Amino acid sequence: MRNDPVMNPEMSSSSPGVCRCACKAAPHDPGRRQTLAGALAVLVPATALGQAGTRKPEPGDRLTFQADDRQGQPLKLADLVVGAAPTMAYPVDPTSGKALVSRANLLTVTRIAPDALKPTSAKNAADGVVAFSALCTHAGCPVTSLHPSKTQLVCNCHGSVFDACDRGTVINGPATRRLAMLPLALKDGVLTIAGRFDGPIGPPT
Repeated sequence: MRNDPVMNPEMSSSSPGVCRCACKAAPHDPGRRQTLAGALAVLVPATALGQAGTRKPEPGDRLTFQADDRQGQPLKLADLVVGAAPTMAYPVDPTSGKALVSRANLLTVTRIAPDALKPTSAKNAADGVVAFSALCTHAGCPVTSLHPSKTQLVCNCHGSVFDACDRGTVINGPATRRLAMLPLALKDGVLTIAGRFDGPIGPPT
């Protein structure tokens, strides 16, 4: 299926002050600002990707909502709808029951029709649900939006677009590196982690 290209973020010389980034291609969503604001609230300087003592996601960790009135509750398959905006999540240590809150552990989770997934993403998905590091590989902004194609993730800061159906590969820059993907599984309807990130997270250093 052909997806129309999304403009890279830049200012049009013919229309000064008009942004042509990918966020302009998405339909108006009153909740998108809240989602972005919630993700931005956890950001720290790029030199401090994780909090002291906070480990990385490990197999067996379950997922929990990052924000809103469900913060801390288990993220279940039933909570996610195909084509809906991504859900921001954190892994939870099964021993302590505490969310592993750090910038490096912030995840963007979305559900896609399973038959739309390519093998590169399907092997890491749980009934169409895929999870990626939420850190854009351009400048570390949170990737919080879904492209109108319903299969691509968008960073609203600078307009980078990533293919959720193909292991987070870059569709449009300025990002040049794909998003790291986190394998998922289902346990009693709750989304759990089945492996480690399959690549580096955040911007190149």
